[in-house]
Amino acid sequence: MDLSRSSNVGGGTRPFGLLGLMDPILLATSLALTVFGVFAVYVAGSEDGEFYALNQVLGFVVGLAGAVPLALMDYRLIKRYLPLIYGSALVMLLVVEIIGISAKGGQRWIDIGPVQFQPSEFTKLVVVLVLAGYFADNRLGENMTFLKALGIVALPALLVFAQPDLGTALVFGAVFFVMAFVGGARLYQLGLLLASAVALFALALEFEILEDYQVLRLTAFLDPAAARMTEEGYQVFQSKIAIGSGGLTGKGLDAVTLANLGFLPEDHTDFIFSALAERVGFVGGILLIGLFFVLVWRILHVATISRDRFGVLIAVGIATIFLFHAFVNVGMTMGLMPVTGIPLPFISYGRSSLVVSVISLGLLQSIVMRAKSEGYKGADV
Repeated sequence: MDLSRSSNVGGGTRPFGLLGLMDPILLATSLALTVFGVFAVYVAGSEDGEFYALNQVLGFVVGLAGAVPLALMDYRLIKRYLPLIYGSALVMLLVVEIIGISAKGGQRWIDIGPVQFQPSEFTKLVVVLVLAGYFADNRLGENMTFLKALGIVALPALLVFAQPDLGTALVFGAVFFVMAFVGGARLYQLGLLLASAVALFALALEFEILEDYQVLRLTAFLDPAAARMTEEGYQVFQSKIAIGSGGLTGKGLDAVTLANLGFLPEDHTDFIFSALAERVGFVGGILLIGLFFVLVWRILHVATISRDRFGVLIAVGIATIFLFHAFVNVGMTMGLMPVTGIPLPFISYGRSSLVVSVISLGLLQSIVMRAKSEGYKGADV
């Protein structure tokens, strides 16, 4: 991993000639996950499976329209526009607070004619880019630099938390922690950050800053038996039954499932892994989890071959997002993690989430292609 070597921005190979330098494993894995996601929302318990599947395909097409230009351009050019990108993301989050659409207890969407999108999903990638640019140009060992970086992520995190969207706010925290560690933060700085987070959570409980349902979601998995009488505990209880009833190979595509009968809530979004596992069983579930491991492995491989710190940190940030989402979402459906409402990338229904996921992979391919075109000599595995 070369964190210090600089590169000539924009030079060398013609853009379309770079397509042959893409990471084929990363491309194939992302396509496999997308197909898995379309299949998952189609067979979920909802009667509108075709509608959800078509919208998922539409999200992939829109994401691809953004990913291809990003892959062809030099990712380092983005550094010039980071203040504008960051400011635009904050404006979108503020617009959500003023005129956003409310649904299921949260005000998280902007509706422009026939188009509805969730700015917080795009802000995740924006935060990765901005932190990568800041960490690449500054020494995190200095306390003031560390605090400024914390301020960069705290502002959008607070705006998202106010929607309220606790799950996405936690994603920002995970991204900052991992990227700061890779970017050179000192261990005592990260230790103080963790201690401060625990203290703030305790204060939030003491002064009832968190809503009652948020507290129940965060604590239900600690005492499942007692939580079964609450809505949050009931969701997890039904989710575990659905996963267990799938057995080794699942009930099949035409079987009557708990999701079909209406017992499994949010079967095409938060708990889609449960609905899918009931149909495809342990084998299908392990295959899906295996695809996520391959995805994260290839993204971290991008970090190892990147020619500069900016590319390394972008790859690490995106890997953190995918890993955190997959770990928390699957763990939540099994009763091992809090119910945070974090979607499963590529699989949970949601056009905004899928668009951002596909765009992120286009950006990663840009890093790969520039590394290979500029003389990367490592083993391409």
